[in-house]
Amino acid sequence: MDKAIQYAVVVFLLSIVNVALAGKTVNLPSDNSQWTPMPQMEIGKVKRLSKDQLSPDLKAFAEKQMAESQRGYEIVPEELFVYSSNYRNRLRLEDEVKSKLQVKLADINSTELKEYVYEGIIPEGPRIDGPWTSATRVFKRPDGVTLMLTEWDYIADGGAIVAVSELMNVTVANVPAMLSVKKSPSGKTVTMLEWSTDKKSFTITVWDDVDMKRKGREYDRKWLLNLANLISI
Repeated sequence: MDKAIQYAVVVFLLSIVNVALAGKTVNLPSDNSQWTPMPQMEIGKVKRLSKDQLSPDLKAFAEKQMAESQRGYEIVPEELFVYSSNYRNRLRLEDEVKSKLQVKLADINSTELKEYVYEGIIPEGPRIDGPWTSATRVFKRPDGVTLMLTEWDYIADGGAIVAVSELMNVTVANVPAMLSVKKSPSGKTVTMLEWSTDKKSFTITVWDDVDMKRKGREYDRKWLLNLANLISI
């Protein structure tokens, strides 16, 4: 998974085991002796835990995220926004990659994404040349803002997901989800909506601030949640 897209998911990589936790990307050392998997972790499953069930360092990280959430946005490095302009050289045609996709793409025909400009797909996975367990479809909103829909088949990847209950602030299709706005020191913004089912992990990345008031159509939190709820897994 791309670090820019998955910035708000902590991904622990240990041999074939991936663990996602609401937070930011972290790579664990390849020496297995330096890390003990969380006892609650179960490959192929989503675990929803309270922050008090985490190790002290992860609990502290979750509490920091909670404090930033109360402020309304998270401050992130400027480097995160490099991806908003350089992703195009990784775009592929869907027909070129579908034979090697291990992640089954969600049906978006009942969503307004069908009416957006479809720029292409970015496949990702354990091997550069496939098979790929994650895919990001890239769209242009009518106002020109880029929107990315990422789907990760964590089961095919030998992964597990741990979601911190206190960080889940919305729901998508009755599943706890996290909606967050992130800002760089220069004022650039991105909005991310993340949720996980018993089949896949989803992230919608909007290179815009859904809380910013604007004239014309309101692409706000309600718009984003309505869009996510119409995606058929």
